[in-house]
Amino acid sequence: MWSSACAGVLLTAIWWDVKTHRIPNPLVLLGMALGLLTSTLEGGVGWTSSIYGCVVGLAVFLPLYLLRILGAGDVKLLGAAGSFVGYPDVLAVALLTGLAGGVLALLMALHHRQLGRMWQQMHEGLIGFVLQVTSGGRPRQWVMVVGPHRLPYAIAIALGTLVHEYLKN
Repeated sequence: MWSSACAGVLLTAIWWDVKTHRIPNPLVLLGMALGLLTSTLEGGVGWTSSIYGCVVGLAVFLPLYLLRILGAGDVKLLGAAGSFVGYPDVLAVALLTGLAGGVLALLMALHHRQLGRMWQQMHEGLIGFVLQVTSGGRPRQWVMVVGPHRLPYAIAIALGTLVHEYLKN
């Protein structure tokens, strides 16, 4: 269920992420609470689906946090979005978010004339990741960086959620 509460949480997260490259815990906790609350209203996804949506949203992006590809705020924000859309819809939101993130990274690289550097970073990062994991080491941080520019992933999460809701209705 797309609601103004969900839109407000996602827009606020975008603002914080663009400004500070962080998504505050109070905001994602508020989002999770509002998602659970609105799930019980008429047209809501139901509280069970909301809770599962939140937990699955956290679980889907958790490996990306453990691999240091995404930040903790991004993981928690998908959990908050999951509390609004419920389970299993959060899986589609996660997939659409990944696609949106890839397109945004590509557009950012093109805009900053850093496409070659982006491909080089991805190649080196993947090789480094494989070498570290196969040798038993913990992977180094692999942040989506295009030159000196970081991708505020809250934008991708908001786009993934919005596109999902558009396609669903």
